[in-house]
Amino acid sequence: MPIAIRLSYYPWITQNVTAQYLDQQIRRFAQILERELVRASAGATVTVLAPLEVPAQIEQLVGGAADLALMNPLGYVFAHAGDSAVQSIAVAQRVIDGKVGVVYYAQVYTHKRTAIRELAQAKGRTIAFGAKVSTSNFLVPANELRAKGLHPLSAFASVSFAGGHEKVAKAVYEGMVDLGAGHDGAIADLGNQYGYGDADACLVRLLRSAPIPSDPIALRSSDTALRKVVTEALVAAGKTADGKDALGTFWGGVVGLGATTPDAYDALTSALEALNLSAADILD
Repeated sequence: MPIAIRLSYYPWITQNVTAQYLDQQIRRFAQILERELVRASAGATVTVLAPLEVPAQIEQLVGGAADLALMNPLGYVFAHAGDSAVQSIAVAQRVIDGKVGVVYYAQVYTHKRTAIRELAQAKGRTIAFGAKVSTSNFLVPANELRAKGLHPLSAFASVSFAGGHEKVAKAVYEGMVDLGAGHDGAIADLGNQYGYGDADACLVRLLRSAPIPSDPIALRSSDTALRKVVTEALVAAGKTADGKDALGTFWGGVVGLGATTPDAYDALTSALEALNLSAADILD
């Protein structure tokens, strides 16, 4: 039976890439995926949908208007909770600490001029997260702070949401806030931008999180045979030279795709519960 897949993605899947170029590279990968699917089916089409912000992407997938989605981890958790047929089948692989893996890390960091040298000194200072729906830009570092005795809402003089990893890093660098939260490469990414070349020397990490499951690709289907076929096609597409290049361009340095299962993201559900956060708290 022919396979017809509508592919969804969100616009900030990577940073410092134009929307047009991002779309081109995702469509490039979709064509490679389509070719891999054809090998296992009488026919296959992969149609790339217009990008949607994460809350709308979740509604699109759960509502059946998309079949396959490039997702951020927390967005996937909410989509899976909304419909158990939405299951993570593949995971982005990145080079972390010199090794290819399927986890990454969050951090909390400060500028040296704040004179904060250890996390306990952060109490009563100001902190910025990124987007509420971000895993490493909010949920995980917030939960890590809570676990270390600094509640992310009450331990600080002010708490703000800057809107993204880059914006948080710039806010800390420029002294607008004392502390920032983001993925483990946020400082290095800032240092690669004009005017912020000394970021690595100025910004220091105070906390590194436990491992976070990397970005998933989710399929909405209860057909286990279809899940297997699409998973194998995704992994194969990510091994081709063009597929690897496209992934690295549109998905922040991803070097390939591996198979995964829904339970890989259970720790994020536990973090939401620890912070007493619901989908409405994050997505509305």
